Amino acid sequence: MKRLLAMLVIALLMWNLGLAPAAAAIPDDVQKLLDTNECPVCILNDAYLNHADLHSANLKIAVLTGADLTGADLSGANLVLSDMTNINLSGATLTDAQMNGAYLIRANLTGADLSNVEMTQANLEDADLTDANLSGAIMLSVTLGAANLSGANLKGANLRGVNRSMVRFCNTTMPDGAIENRDC
Repeated sequence: MKRLLAMLVIALLMWNLGLAPAAAAIPDDVQKLLDTNECPVCILNDAYLNHADLHSANLKIAVLTGADLTGADLSGANLVLSDMTNINLSGATLTDAQMNGAYLIRANLTGADLSNVEMTQANLEDADLTDANLSGAIMLSVTLGAANLSGANLKGANLRGVNRSMVRFCNTTMPDGAIENRDC
C-alpha cells in the first residue's frame, strides 16, 4: 500500500513538472465521480464539471489540471494531494474541504468560498483568490508566490509559516480583521 501511494505521488509530481504527457479526462472517471462521488486517483484533466454537486466527494490524489468546476459544490470534499493546476474554481463552494498538499498553481478561485478549509502545505503559487472567502482557513506553510488576494477575507485564518512578500493585498481582510491595502 505504501509503495503504491509513493508511486502515485511520484506520478503526480512528474505530471506537475511537465515530465509526463498531458492526458484528457478519462470519460469513465468522470462518470464514476458523477455517479458515486468517489474518484480517488482519477484523471480528470480538462473535465467540464461546471456547477456539479460534489459535496463530500473523495478526490484524493486526483488529477484535475485545467478542469472547469465553476460554481461547483465541493464542500467537505477530500482533495488531499490533488493536482489542480490551472483549474477554474471561480464561485465554487469548498467550505470544510480537505486540501492538504494540493497543487493549485495558477488556479482561478475568484469569489470561491474556502471558509474553514484545511490546506496545509498546499501550493497556491500565482493563484487568483480575488474576493475569495478564506475565513477560518488553516493554511500552514502554504506557498502563495504572487497570488492575488485582493478583496479576500482571511479573518481568523491561520497563515503561520506563509511567505506573503509577493502576494497582492488590496482591500484584503487579514486574519486579525484589519484591512490591508498594500498593493492598491
